[in-house]
Amino acid sequence: MNNLREIWGSRFVHYITELQKYLKYVFTGHLAIVFVFTIGAGGYAYSEWLKEVPADFPAALLTAIILGVALTYSPPVTLLKPADTVYFLPLENKLGMYMKKSLQWSFFSQLPLPFLLYIVALPLLSATGTGSKTTYIGIAILMLLIKRVFIESEYNFRHALDGEKVWLDRTVRFLLAGLIIYVDLVGKTILLPLIAILIGMYAFYWWKKRRIKPFPYDHFISLEQNRMMRFYRFANYFTDVPHLKGSVSRRAWLGFVTGSPKFGKTVPQSYLIKRTLIRTDDIFWLWVRLTALSALGAIFIPFPIVVFIFAGALAFASAIQLIHALRAGDDFRMDMLFPEKEEARPAAIKKIVRTVQWIQAAVVTISALYLYGMSTTPLLVGAVILIISEATIRLTAEKIEEE
Repeated sequence: MNNLREIWGSRFVHYITELQKYLKYVFTGHLAIVFVFTIGAGGYAYSEWLKEVPADFPAALLTAIILGVALTYSPPVTLLKPADTVYFLPLENKLGMYMKKSLQWSFFSQLPLPFLLYIVALPLLSATGTGSKTTYIGIAILMLLIKRVFIESEYNFRHALDGEKVWLDRTVRFLLAGLIIYVDLVGKTILLPLIAILIGMYAFYWWKKRRIKPFPYDHFISLEQNRMMRFYRFANYFTDVPHLKGSVSRRAWLGFVTGSPKFGKTVPQSYLIKRTLIRTDDIFWLWVRLTALSALGAIFIPFPIVVFIFAGALAFASAIQLIHALRAGDDFRMDMLFPEKEEARPAAIKKIVRTVQWIQAAVVTISALYLYGMSTTPLLVGAVILIISEATIRLTAEKIEEE
């Protein structure tokens, strides 16, 4: 038992060290600026909207749905490794100690998200006269209890069914969590004990099922590997992650962008950078996601100044991430053997990033027409994106050259 406790302790220390190692690159100055502007723009838009929110707005239902989703998502963080399939077999009867530590960490690490969403929802609940201060405190306590039970429930369900049909378990728990929060907010407290009993019975059922099943090592190891891989892919947007194997896709439908190379007429670095941008999944989908978010902001945010800040922040993030991603691996590449000038690649990167940012500006400008019509606002949004992008490209290029 002490051995398993030591194993968990050493793995937990390594896990935290790994997080710190990459998060220091994620939360750098430029990303902090994006967060500040995005949160500021979102907070301003939210506060302005609350001034006009109708009294009959379904705040209780919306809050119950959002918190229900956040509470339902409760995957266990096990820190298991592939070798544990063999290494832990002699210790399986003592595995409960290891999993107890695992579920405790899962609980504490997943608490911030639902409580952050709840804090954001409180002004809306107050503005619509939904609930009271006592109700709000009661829901906070209720969320703690539900999250703890749901962590155990999802672990037991995965254990009992070898990781299959998890969507069914989450659907049931989402309905129960959303229902109990909703009835508490609308004052139907007489139903709270009944729903609480249903949650307890559901959790107890899968606890009993889990006890008669062998531990599904393959499923939990795969779950852990996928979880860490998602983190590494995210961190890879900001720094090189050596043990991350990125995926590539041909995307033949974008073949017209690069065209067919012709001897003596094709600019090698420009051709290679275009292919890298189009075919590298992480880089391509990063730009698509940021552009889509900016377009959605232009469609749904009714305050021009907020749209300018939001679109500008995402344009900054797009440009700087593309530059760093396309310059990754500059220590040695096969194209360094080409009879090309040393400055050819940086120049090609700047040109292509500038081009895709023009595309982003066009997409967001067209999207803004939906809400703002034929006015100056859509044009100003596009101009903000182009100005921020150009400034980012030039300043980032100068900084890299100095290094």
